[in-house]
Amino acid sequence: MGKKMRKGTAVRAAVVLGVAGCGGADDARKRGGASAAPSATPRAEDTGPVTKASAQADIEASAADAGAPANDPDVAEMTATRCDASYRGYGTEDEKVGLERYEAVIGELRERGWQPSFEVPERKDENGTVQIVHKYFTKRGWTLSAEFRAFETGLISVSAADKACTDEIRSRLPFSEDGTDGQ
Repeated sequence: MGKKMRKGTAVRAAVVLGVAGCGGADDARKRGGASAAPSATPRAEDTGPVTKASAQADIEASAADAGAPANDPDVAEMTATRCDASYRGYGTEDEKVGLERYEAVIGELRERGWQPSFEVPERKDENGTVQIVHKYFTKRGWTLSAEFRAFETGLISVSAADKACTDEIRSRLPFSEDGTDGQ
């Protein structure tokens, strides 16, 4: 107890424990405990591997901090069995979702370490109003797609996928990269 830890030792230990699955939200569920709600602030030290749970927490906390609508429960349920973490928030007649709310979500994601990687040119209507925005981000082996659609009441959609998981699934498909059956 009297020994001082070298700087970085605690971080390395946390990463090792995180990789081993010790003490995470999944362990809490297995023990019958409830997992904590996503933090409304960035994690203190954003290091180590990105997990599906941490990606989902980043997305949901970013949406909540930006004042975006709650995640569509059907999207949350569908994501549970896949390699990705997803969010879809719809505006309502009373509270439409605009481009400024989308940009606020993007800002929150960047604060949580998601780095811009690609941006699709904005699509505008005949009056010059932005109708569709689509941006991509990366973070330690994950790719995140964030989209805004202005139609009707507005929509913000965010999905992050683990490259290793999607590559593994893709390798099991009977089709080649060019869309043929490999013959």
